[in-house]
Amino acid sequence: MMDLLILGVIAAVFTVIFISMWTVYYAVKAIGGPIVARIITYGAWFMPAPLAASMIRKKLSAFLGEFLPALLESIMPTPGGLTNALYGLCQGLMSEVAYFATKYRRFDVVTASIAGSLPALAAVCLDAVLFGDIYPFDYMLQIILAVAISGAIYGVFAYYIAKAIRK
Repeated sequence: MMDLLILGVIAAVFTVIFISMWTVYYAVKAIGGPIVARIITYGAWFMPAPLAASMIRKKLSAFLGEFLPALLESIMPTPGGLTNALYGLCQGLMSEVAYFATKYRRFDVVTASIAGSLPALAAVCLDAVLFGDIYPFDYMLQIILAVAISGAIYGVFAYYIAKAIRK
């Protein structure tokens, strides 16, 4: 029952964060360009997965931690609209892979960092397919790296937030 409560709180809080990140993303993109915008913001969209997994420490907690706020965000008026649920589904699955790879035995800072960075692949692919956000190959690699670094940083933040809450 407590796990459901934790997922509900994460979903509610991160729905608000996700919606606010659209404004931050577009403001930073206008000033610093696509790579800087992704480094600063994309990890926030990946953060609830390692946060939920670090708090709950059970199978599918990373997936649900990511998918539920994205699902809620998808019904709100944001630039992503209903595609936000698809992003949450794919990003949540990618985060879950990090914990699955450890057979759900490691919920440490390294795993949280990996769980934060793996969604980069899904996010950049979906950006390209759904929104035509395609650049030359070398620039795309830089974008993937920027998104993965952002996710890893926010994954570390998520781990330490969960650790502080669990005390």
